[in-house]
Amino acid sequence: MIRRLLERTYDLASTLEAADYLEAAGRLMAWQRRRALIVILTNSHTEDHAELARAVSLLARRHLVVIAQLRESSLDRVLDQPVHDLEGALRFYGVADYLAARQQGFEVLQHLGAVMLDTLPEQLPVALVNRYLDIKSSGAL
Repeated sequence: MIRRLLERTYDLASTLEAADYLEAAGRLMAWQRRRALIVILTNSHTEDHAELARAVSLLARRHLVVIAQLRESSLDRVLDQPVHDLEGALRFYGVADYLAARQQGFEVLQHLGAVMLDTLPEQLPVALVNRYLDIKSSGAL
C-alpha cells in the first residue's frame, strides 16, 4: 500500500480546471462499494468549500476520507517576511485572513469526518505515507 501511495503521488500534474467534487464523490460511491481509504488531493479555495463539504458528507458515509490540501509556499514566505510598510502590512493581513478562512474550512471538513493534511506539494508523498501509517496504527481503517 505504501508503495502505491508513493508511486501515485510522485509526479502529479495540476490543471486549471475546476474540480467537481460532488460528481467525483457520486461516481466513487457507485464504483467502490467496500469501505476504503479515499484521498482527495486538492488546493481548494474558500468558494470550493461548500461543494467539498457535500462530497465529504457523501463519501464519509462509507469510506475514510483524507483530504490532502496543498499549500502554496508563497503564502509561507509572505508570513515570514518582516513588515516595513503599509503594503507589506496589507499583504501580511491578506494572507493571514486567507489562511484563517482556510482553517475554518478544514474544521468543517474534520467535523464531517475527513482527516485533514495541509502540506506543501514537495512534502506530499512523505506526509501522505505518514498519515496513512497513523491511520493504520489507530485501527480506523
